[in-house]
Amino acid sequence: MQATIPMRRRRVQLERTPLDFAVLLTAVLLAVLVAVPAGWQVWHSARIFTGVTVAGVPVGGLSRSAALSRVQEALARVPLPSVSVEYAGRQWPITADDTRAAADLLDAVNRAYLVGRQGDAATRLNAQLLALLGGVDIAPAVRIDTAQLRYTLDQIAAEVRRPARPAALLGEATIPAQAGLDVDVAATTAALNQALQEIATGRPIVVPLQVIEQAPPLEVVDTRVPLRAERSARGPLLLRDDRFGLEFALDPATLLALTAGDSANLVEEAQLRAILQGWAKQIDVPAREARLRFDRATQSPVVIQSSRAGRKLDVDATVATVRGALAAGRPSADLVVVPVLPAVDSNRIAEMGIRELVASGVSYFQGSSRERVTNIEVAAAKFEGVVLPPNAIFSFNQWVEDVSAANGFEDSLIIWGDRTAVGMGGGVCQVSTTIFRAAYNAGLPIVERYNHGYIVDWYGEPGLDAAIFTPTVDFRFRNDTGAYLLIEPVINRTNGVLTFNLYGTKPNRQVTIGAPVQSDLKPAPPPLYTVDPSLAPGQRRQVDWEKPGMTVKITRTIVENGQTRTDTLTSVYQPWRAVYLVGSEADIPASARATPTP
Repeated sequence: MQATIPMRRRRVQLERTPLDFAVLLTAVLLAVLVAVPAGWQVWHSARIFTGVTVAGVPVGGLSRSAALSRVQEALARVPLPSVSVEYAGRQWPITADDTRAAADLLDAVNRAYLVGRQGDAATRLNAQLLALLGGVDIAPAVRIDTAQLRYTLDQIAAEVRRPARPAALLGEATIPAQAGLDVDVAATTAALNQALQEIATGRPIVVPLQVIEQAPPLEVVDTRVPLRAERSARGPLLLRDDRFGLEFALDPATLLALTAGDSANLVEEAQLRAILQGWAKQIDVPAREARLRFDRATQSPVVIQSSRAGRKLDVDATVATVRGALAAGRPSADLVVVPVLPAVDSNRIAEMGIRELVASGVSYFQGSSRERVTNIEVAAAKFEGVVLPPNAIFSFNQWVEDVSAANGFEDSLIIWGDRTAVGMGGGVCQVSTTIFRAAYNAGLPIVERYNHGYIVDWYGEPGLDAAIFTPTVDFRFRNDTGAYLLIEPVINRTNGVLTFNLYGTKPNRQVTIGAPVQSDLKPAPPPLYTVDPSLAPGQRRQVDWEKPGMTVKITRTIVENGQTRTDTLTSVYQPWRAVYLVGSEADIPASARATPTP
């Protein structure tokens, strides 16, 4: 038998060519080129791109909250540069109190986060590469208190302004005409605001005072009248107030410009008043009101800030004294400055009738963010010891002043248009609401009050809230008790309770507040979904909660001295939608993508 032995198949060995290695290397490089940018984008999905700085502070690779903390810590120790305005070789310093300048660091961090995230793909990638290779620095914008700055510039302008003066004949000599000079305060304010945007550089800032020259009148005034020539030869007219130790002068050239015709009794009163009103800005000092604290042990007030009288130039009376001095040829006149007495005098607290609790108001803020609690504490402290005279009108905005970082407030959630957003002073309305409740419970007349745009959970059952927005939206009430009212804020941070007590003399009245009556109920609109690049795909975060719209009416009944009166408080709240931030378009529910019906 013949056996068949199978033949072993010879293995075919493939040979690698240089082309194979080139293809493999190309594939690896392509994989790296795809993986690295993808990883770069994923790693920076919730971070600021590497290479970005804010005012020189590196924030690349940080989340927005971490970047804000780093920038705040780093820039808090950077002193503000010196700022001044200049004219004709003279400089006037502008202090921090004059501008209340504060860098908007939150806005700068948000702009830093947007670097490399705007435009098409090529534009975004180019911005990221520029940041990585060359660096991108974001200069913070600077917020200033424009009203305070204008007030300071008005005072400086009073030293520069001068009236236009025609040429004048005096004896054989001719006094040349003098151009008038005015200061454009608005333009100077704008120029300073623009210059302050360079505050991060640290360089001294000098801004020219914006002045306007006024051509002098063309006519030549003949002053060759004996009385006027004699007066000019004697020198300036001095105006003094010995009580306050003040002295000003009208120089001979100004006196000539003020005197019309051939009689010293004819004075250009409008020009004289303009000069005196300029002086008044230097002379006038407001009175300082006393602040008090109610001592429960003695049931009486004690002084925590003494009062101080102010002063004011009586322009009408001073015009009269100048006229008299010119007519009589005297070298001096009285500068009539009158004292301004404080409405709340610390020397007369025994006469104020502050002896008992009149009413209280309460609200709750347990669960508020740290920033919101800080704003509540800062705002409440503004009213510590405030005293309201009889018949006076209380203004919340007058006492809380500017809600800004320079005034101690922080960014927190506020109502902004039709959204809840991060803004300056979130939580201040907790304070206005609580003061409103104290005044409402006391039966005091409410002069001005607005409810919030939608129902806010912090304030409990809707209808008893008071919204403010400085300086336009205010809360005001009138003190009709016949005695002084002492305002006392009390904060229990542990339990999240804010109380405002009103002390004075309780009038013979009984106040009954009815239950809120709701009507015109409107459902909340469908939720709104917005893509937030800081969230990863699949993530969702709620930032607004739905609230129904409604009208709420509350009736207050006041019985006083046998007479009954009622008033109705009406609050209209708009419906409010829930708002969600999501990581991608795919995370938006299909129902929310439908085009709404017009």
